[in-house]
Amino acid sequence: MTRLHNLVGVPAGKTLAEVLPAFAGVTNEVHVGQPATECAACRKPFNAVRKRRKSVRLFPAALCQIVPVALQYGLCGRCFAQYQRGGADREAVLVAIDAYSDGVEATQ
Repeated sequence: MTRLHNLVGVPAGKTLAEVLPAFAGVTNEVHVGQPATECAACRKPFNAVRKRRKSVRLFPAALCQIVPVALQYGLCGRCFAQYQRGGADREAVLVAIDAYSDGVEATQ
């Protein structure tokens, strides 16, 4: 199956520090900026009904060779449930998150 996104998970049995050595010894976090106001998958705004249910962290591999940086995006409950179903549903959410992270404007 051809992947439509550039996201790769941390392999089972490995830690992030083993995959990206810049994270070895990192014990603290500094959050910069405001959390996104929309879901990274469906791009619908968070509100009283559509709440942020899960966060996804992306670690840009090229940048993380130098400095440990993580980008954190929120997912609404509907998109998180779609991700949990696995298969093509999961791939669709990952494609949408990848496009959101790259700044690609939604066309639908």
